[in-house]
Amino acid sequence: MRVEDDDQLPLPVPPGKESPTLVKQRRLLNRWSLFALFFISAIATVLYVSNVIAVNAISTEVDVLTRQRDSLQILNQSLRTESYKLQSAERVTRIATERLGMIPPDEAPVVIEE
Repeated sequence: MRVEDDDQLPLPVPPGKESPTLVKQRRLLNRWSLFALFFISAIATVLYVSNVIAVNAISTEVDVLTRQRDSLQILNQSLRTESYKLQSAERVTRIATERLGMIPPDEAPVVIEE
Protein backbone atom coordinates (compact mmCIF):
# COMPACT_ATOMS: atom_id res chain seq x y z
CA MET A 1 0.00 0.00 0.00
CA ARG A 2 1.04 3.46 -0.66
CA VAL A 3 1.12 6.20 1.90
CA GLU A 4 -1.42 8.25 0.02
CA ASP A 5 -3.99 5.44 0.32
CA ASP A 6 -3.48 5.31 4.09
CA ASP A 7 -4.42 8.99 4.37
CA GLN A 8 -7.81 8.38 2.81
CA LEU A 9 -8.84 5.51 5.02
CA PRO A 10 -11.41 6.34 7.71
CA LEU A 11 -10.13 6.66 11.20
CA PRO A 12 -10.73 3.65 13.39
CA VAL A 13 -13.80 3.99 15.62
CA PRO A 14 -13.58 2.79 19.19
CA PRO A 15 -15.91 -0.12 19.98
CA GLY A 16 -19.40 0.92 21.14
CA LYS A 17 -19.27 4.28 19.37
CA GLU A 18 -20.27 5.22 15.84
CA SER A 19 -18.49 7.58 13.57
CA PRO A 20 -19.80 11.19 13.55
CA THR A 21 -20.57 11.05 9.82
CA LEU A 22 -22.69 7.92 10.30
CA VAL A 23 -24.58 9.56 13.17
CA LYS A 24 -25.16 12.65 11.06
CA GLN A 25 -26.43 10.57 8.11
CA ARG A 26 -28.81 8.65 10.36
CA ARG A 27 -30.21 11.86 11.86
CA LEU A 28 -30.71 13.32 8.40
CA LEU A 29 -32.36 10.13 7.19
CA ASN A 30 -34.54 10.03 10.29
CA ARG A 31 -35.64 13.66 9.74
CA TRP A 32 -36.50 13.01 6.11
CA SER A 33 -38.36 9.85 7.05
CA LEU A 34 -40.45 11.76 9.58
CA PHE A 35 -41.09 14.55 7.07
CA ALA A 36 -42.16 12.03 4.42
CA LEU A 37 -44.42 10.23 6.90
CA PHE A 38 -46.00 13.53 7.94
CA PHE A 39 -46.46 14.60 4.31
CA ILE A 40 -48.04 11.28 3.30
CA SER A 41 -50.32 11.39 6.36
CA ALA A 42 -51.42 14.92 5.49
CA ILE A 43 -52.20 13.95 1.90
CA ALA A 44 -54.14 10.88 3.05
CA THR A 45 -56.14 12.99 5.50
CA VAL A 46 -56.99 15.58 2.85
CA LEU A 47 -58.08 12.86 0.42
CA TYR A 48 -60.21 11.16 3.07
CA VAL A 49 -61.93 14.39 4.11
CA SER A 50 -62.61 15.39 0.50
CA ASN A 51 -64.05 11.94 -0.14
CA VAL A 52 -66.35 12.23 2.89
CA ILE A 53 -67.52 15.66 1.72
CA ALA A 54 -68.21 14.33 -1.80
CA VAL A 55 -70.14 11.33 -0.45
CA ASN A 56 -72.25 13.60 1.77
CA ALA A 57 -73.03 15.88 -1.17
CA ILE A 58 -74.04 12.93 -3.35
CA SER A 59 -76.15 11.49 -0.52
CA THR A 60 -77.97 14.80 -0.12
CA GLU A 61 -78.60 14.96 -3.86
CA VAL A 62 -79.95 11.40 -3.85
CA ASP A 63 -82.33 12.27 -1.01
CA VAL A 64 -83.61 15.34 -2.86
CA LEU A 65 -84.10 13.39 -6.08
CA THR A 66 -85.85 10.56 -4.21
CA ARG A 67 -88.32 13.00 -2.65
CA GLN A 68 -88.88 14.64 -6.04
CA ARG A 69 -89.50 11.24 -7.67
CA ASP A 70 -91.97 10.27 -4.94
CA SER A 71 -93.93 13.51 -5.31
CA LEU A 72 -94.01 13.09 -9.10
CA GLN A 73 -95.27 9.52 -8.73
CA ILE A 74 -98.07 10.71 -6.44
CA LEU A 75 -98.96 13.48 -8.91
CA ASN A 76 -98.86 10.99 -11.81
CA GLN A 77 -101.18 8.61 -9.96
CA SER A 78 -103.66 11.39 -9.17
CA LEU A 79 -103.63 12.56 -12.80
CA ARG A 80 -104.15 8.99 -13.98
CA THR A 81 -107.12 8.61 -11.61
CA GLU A 82 -108.61 11.88 -12.83
CA SER A 83 -108.12 10.81 -16.45
CA TYR A 84 -109.93 7.51 -15.81
CA LYS A 85 -112.73 9.41 -14.09
CA LEU A 86 -113.08 11.84 -17.02
CA GLN A 87 -113.11 8.98 -19.55
CA SER A 88 -115.68 6.88 -17.72
CA ALA A 89 -118.68 5.73 -19.80
CA GLU A 90 -121.22 7.10 -17.28
CA ARG A 91 -119.72 10.61 -17.45
CA VAL A 92 -119.52 10.61 -21.24
CA THR A 93 -123.15 9.39 -21.51
CA ARG A 94 -124.37 12.00 -18.99
CA ILE A 95 -122.60 14.86 -20.81
CA ALA A 96 -123.86 13.61 -24.19
CA THR A 97 -127.48 13.59 -23.03
CA GLU A 98 -127.44 16.75 -20.88
CA ARG A 99 -125.22 19.16 -22.80
CA LEU A 100 -125.39 17.90 -26.36
CA GLY A 101 -129.01 16.68 -26.38
CA MET A 102 -128.13 13.23 -27.64
CA ILE A 103 -130.34 10.27 -26.84
CA PRO A 104 -129.23 6.68 -26.45
CA PRO A 105 -130.27 4.34 -29.30
CA ASP A 106 -133.12 1.87 -28.77
CA GLU A 107 -131.10 -0.95 -30.27
CA ALA A 108 -127.44 -1.77 -30.09
CA PRO A 109 -125.57 -0.87 -33.28
CA VAL A 110 -124.96 -3.67 -35.77
CA VAL A 111 -121.41 -4.27 -36.88
CA ILE A 112 -121.05 -5.41 -40.49
CA GLU A 113 -117.92 -7.30 -41.23
CA GLU A 114 -116.64 -7.42 -44.75
